[in-house]
Formats: sequence, C-alpha cells, structure tokens
Amino acid sequence: MKKSLLLVVIAAVLAIVMAACGEDDAPAAQIIEVPGAPIIVEKEVIREVPVEMVVEKEVIREVKIPGETVIVEKIVEVVAPTTFGEAPMLAQLVAAGQLPPVADRLPDEPLVIPVFDEIGKYGGTIRRGFLGPGDVSCNTGRFNGGAALRWNTSGSDLIPYVAESVAVANESGSEWTVKLRKGMKWSDGSPFTADDWVFSANDVWANDEIHSGKRPWYKGPDPANPVQVTKVDDATVKFTYPGPFWIFPKVMQHSCATIKQPYLPKDYLSQFMPSFNPDSEANAKAAGFDGWGQYYLNREDLRDNIDRPSARPWLFQNTRGDSTIILERNAYFFAVDSEGNQLPYIDRVRFGLVETPEVLMLKAVQGEIDFQSRHIQLTNFSVLKQNEEKGGYRVVLAPQYGGNDAMININHSYDGAEKVLLRNTEFRLALSAAIDREFLLKTSFLGLGNLRNILPPLGHPHHPGSKFERLNNNYDPDLANEILDRVMGSRDGEGFRTMPDGSKFTFRLSATSAFGAWPDVAEQTARMWSDVGVRTEPDITERSLMENRNNANENMGYIWNSGGTTDMFARDQDAVPRGSAGWAPFYSLWYDTGGEKGIEPPDDVKNLADMYNRALSLPPEESSKVAKAIWQWHAENQVIIGTIGESPMVQGVTVVNANLGNVPETWGNDILFNTPWPSFPIQFYFKQ
Repeated sequence: MKKSLLLVVIAAVLAIVMAACGEDDAPAAQIIEVPGAPIIVEKEVIREVPVEMVVEKEVIREVKIPGETVIVEKIVEVVAPTTFGEAPMLAQLVAAGQLPPVADRLPDEPLVIPVFDEIGKYGGTIRRGFLGPGDVSCNTGRFNGGAALRWNTSGSDLIPYVAESVAVANESGSEWTVKLRKGMKWSDGSPFTADDWVFSANDVWANDEIHSGKRPWYKGPDPANPVQVTKVDDATVKFTYPGPFWIFPKVMQHSCATIKQPYLPKDYLSQFMPSFNPDSEANAKAAGFDGWGQYYLNREDLRDNIDRPSARPWLFQNTRGDSTIILERNAYFFAVDSEGNQLPYIDRVRFGLVETPEVLMLKAVQGEIDFQSRHIQLTNFSVLKQNEEKGGYRVVLAPQYGGNDAMININHSYDGAEKVLLRNTEFRLALSAAIDREFLLKTSFLGLGNLRNILPPLGHPHHPGSKFERLNNNYDPDLANEILDRVMGSRDGEGFRTMPDGSKFTFRLSATSAFGAWPDVAEQTARMWSDVGVRTEPDITERSLMENRNNANENMGYIWNSGGTTDMFARDQDAVPRGSAGWAPFYSLWYDTGGEKGIEPPDDVKNLADMYNRALSLPPEESSKVAKAIWQWHAENQVIIGTIGESPMVQGVTVVNANLGNVPETWGNDILFNTPWPSFPIQFYFKQ
C-alpha cells in the first residue's frame, strides 16, 4: 500500500469552506486530511491511520478517477498540540535572550502538519541547483511557498495554508471572508494582521505607478471596478466584488513569484511610499533609484531585499545576483507537526549556480543534489537510475496532471502571409494527423505517458468526455495528404507544397530545451510534416528569445507544456486568449489592452472568450459545463496540437537524497500546483 500524507487544517475549514456569512468561529479541534499518494483499492476501502494520535472521529471519502482506482481520503479530528518544540539553532537564541520562546512565536492555533512517515529530526541543508538570476523566483518559490491557500498532495483540492479559512459570505458569491491565524507573526516578529491585507490591496495594488498590471484577485470579474478589501477585525478580512466571483479561492493559491500575494508587511513596506512617508522620494534617490516607485518594488521583492519580512518557511540570506543562494529557517513560521514541533525540520536550503542542465545532471549523479526536479531531464532517467546506489539517491517520478508535455502551439493570430493556412482548421487537422505519436512516445518520452489532446485528466469535472481524449489526434498520413491536397497549393520543384497562391511555404517550428526533450520533438515533427509535403524547419533556440518572439507574435508555432488544464479558471492562458497564450499572443494582447493593441480575434475565438468571461460569475457546477465546452472546441480545432501527456517529462523526474525522510512516493505535478510544493518540503528531514 502506498504511503499517505497527513495535512492538518482547522475543523471548520476542511479544503475551502463554503460557509454563509455570520458562521461561528472554528472550534479548537483540528482536522487531518490525507490527500497524499492515492491508496489503490479494488473492492473495499482500506482504513489506515499512519501516525499515533488521539482520534475522536474518522470519516472516509472516496473520489472516483479513471479505471478501477479509488482515491481514499481520510479525515480525522485530533487534539491540537499544547506544548511545542523547536530547532536547536533557535533554542540557542532563546537561551541567549535573542529570541522569544517558541510558544510566543507561533499563532494561537498553529497549522498542524503531521508527517508522511515519522517525526523528523532538526538540522541540515538541502542542496539544489539553479541556472542564473532569472531562475531564482520559481526555483526557490516552488520549494518555499507562502499563499493563502495551497493544493493538497494529489492536486485534488485547495486547502488553507497562510489563511485559516476562506469562505463565501453571501449567496451571490460576490463577498468573501478570509480568516487569519490569531497571533501569527511576520518573520521579524511583527503581527500578521488584516491591516497587511488591506494595505496590499488599497495602497499597493491599487497604485498604478507601481503595479499597472493587476492580479486576478484584485481585478475580479470587472477590472474597471476592482475589489474592495476591508478589515472586519484584526484576524478577518472581507473581499467585496461588484458581482459574483466564484473563482475567488482559486486565485488565492500559491504563486512561485515572490511579489504577487494579497498580503504585504505594512509596517515595513509603508516607509517606502510617499502616502506614509514624506521623505520616501528623497530616500529612494539617496539609495540610487530614480524614484520612490522603483525603490519600493526593489524593497518589496524578497529576492532583492533580505530585510523584507516574510511568512514563508525559509528566508533569503542573500540576493538573487549571487552564485549561491541560501534560504534559512523562519523562526516565526506558523506550522508545527502533530507533536507540536515547529516546522520546517531542515535548517537551510542552498541553491548553487550551474551553467547548464547537463552540469546539474552531473552533480546529481555524483550525489551533490538532495532534492530537485527542476531542470532534471527525462532523457537522463536511465542514467540516473543506474547510478542511484553509487550517488546515494533515489529517483521519484511524478507524471503531469493531465494536460500535455510537448504540445504544439499553432499561432492563430500570426499576421504574416502564412496566416491563411495557420488560421485554417483543416490545415491544423492535417498537421495533427501527420504526427506519429507512438514514435515520439518511444523515443522522446521513454515510453512514459499517454497519447492525448490538451485536456484535463479523464474524470476531471472540466473534461468534455472520453471521445475527445484522442479526437483529431491519431496518426493518419493518408488523411493528412488528402486534406493538404485540398487546402494547399501544388508542390514545388523540391516536392514541397506551396501556399494556395503558389508561393513558397515554410513552417518554422520553434523549441527550447528548458524543461524537456522539446528540440527532439520539434525535429521529429518537422520530419513527419515534411514527409507529407509541408516544408518545416525546426528552430531550436534559447528560452527567453523564444518567449520574446511569442510576445511579439513572431512564432509560427512552438512547443511547450500545458499548465492550464488542472483548473481553467485558476490558469486560463492555454484555454482562452488571455495573458500570453501561445496559440494566440496578439489576440491576448487585444483583450488585455481593451482593443488598443494586438489583433481583433475572429468570431469563434471571441465566442470562446465570451463563454469564459460569463463562466467567471457562475458557481462551480455551472462553470464546469462551460469549461467542458471550451476544451471540446480545442479538441475540434487543434489550435494547440497535443502529442504526449501525463508523463514525467516536465519537472516530473526528481532526484532525492536516499537519506532524506518524509518524501512521498509521488505528488501532483503541474505548473498550477507549483511542483514540487505539493510534496510538502517543510516536513522533509535528514535521517542521519
């Protein structure tokens, strides 16, 4: 039987509490949820309590997923710890009078997180690698989260984290209440209160001078009338929108970036703003900045300012420009294990600069990496497995949660002469039919993964149905040739098809090696398309250059992985033209600028966006119907051509020190989950 993860949350707020306004305060008892690696059963529910605890009530919940698998989630109430332990390095500071006792540093009711296997030991440094300053944000943030809510280990539910609870406050879904943990503190020991949330919304994100682009939680359903955030009491905040905003909990989740949260340390950051400090402009220039806004953003960013208070488990000890980044435990972190020991167990996380993923691979094989999936390539899986014993590590696989791991974005908003084909659905269907996915699965994916469209996993409330899993996704070169004979011009002297007007056509398929064997997929796909007469040139380039080309609407097509199928309304850019949608960057720009820039979309894409916008105001059971219709449109139109999904290609191959304990057998893997955050690094520990 697979191991299970216990995650404790306050009894009144299991997952997301959809409670009515005026609900009583949560009781003191705690709830433990077990959402970890699925327990596989055939005929009966297997009950298991993996740690010793005082059990008052046990409930079993079954969640059906494809096939014969049943995920069993256990919920048990336990008595919260009343005494607390701490790391020796902090106990020494307490003894020296340099730090308050641990009980005074924790909230009145800390978040209790029992462990995978056993109560851990304090100490040690986890070694990881990073590729440069641009890699610091998500490399550190995915290991060191700090949002109001977080995904559980399996990725099936959002659960409270920094916030004690998130609850709808009226029947329309336009008002939401966030309860905070009474007595919680920032990393500098100052109170963490409702004032920090009100400050973030009304003084920081409302200020166009420092944040012209707004976060979804701030914009709400009507960007022209953003959220109103008010303080109810020190531990309660109310978010009020002009209309229904049922996706509110989904926009309260973890982001790997350090500057996007709906709460900020008011006492510290307000000193850099002229509305609070008349000397802020002069202070900014004295510090070498052009003005207060630029200086404020620098002071707000944890990567650039180690003095900025945080609520995360580990704190920056130096800035992102250094060749070694050290994170050290937060003495005021708000969570404990089931015996009351303050988390995390690990003292420090060290990120060492490496020049390339190949150098990182060498370090992993030599046993110099303790926990890392970022930049570990699936193509190296066999070598990593062969050297496990020698390197003192084990390899853990975490397949992608639905989606697609090498999807081909066909630029529907491309504005060159080739747009007559790129915007033609039949042409895209022909390209899809020309791809031998079985070959790609064997060569680029080592046989790990499933042939599928870009869709949520089967059984997900947004999945349109099994018939769309492989719709227009089968290898059929005869069909491809039949369609291309109809939509393209005659062949030229080299045997390649031309534009409908007889001019030369070349498809440039871009790819980068950032997270997978995408260059291999691009080269093989280019060969397959050339075999049916579509001249295709693989364009293997550096990640930032490819992304810049996408933003400039210059890519004809490029390969990436999907990150929006987990929940369309939490991350939308694969489904609809919003943000930096790879299949329609200039349609996205048109929407993002209110039609001032970009290219106006055709009616079918407008209809897609309208459906999505209407769904934002619908309760989940209704918005799920809209999500199904949108994903059905994608399967039918192939603006994103899916190849292989549900594989461990992208951040799903993890090197784990054999001496590292409380690491689950697998965890939810998706950009929305901020993998490997669902593995709960705060309860890792070194066994020796």
